[in-house]
Amino acid sequence: MRFPINCNDSLSVWHMTANPITGSVRVRWFSNPTVQYKHTASRRAILSLLWYSKGSKGQWVNCHCLQRHQTVTL
Repeated sequence: MRFPINCNDSLSVWHMTANPITGSVRVRWFSNPTVQYKHTASRRAILSLLWYSKGSKGQWVNCHCLQRHQTVTL
């Protein structure tokens, strides 16, 4: 089950969804919204993002997601 994250106030993240059960995060950046990146993050970090989502989305992805990611071109 993926939860959409509100990114209306973000200047770097176009769209983001998170699944706290599997620890997966899918991100589309403003620089290239046709490419979707699949990251992994800890369940605790994803739940923290879902409960308190007033921080910077770009900084959250940079801090909590692992360096390995998969690229999916839409």
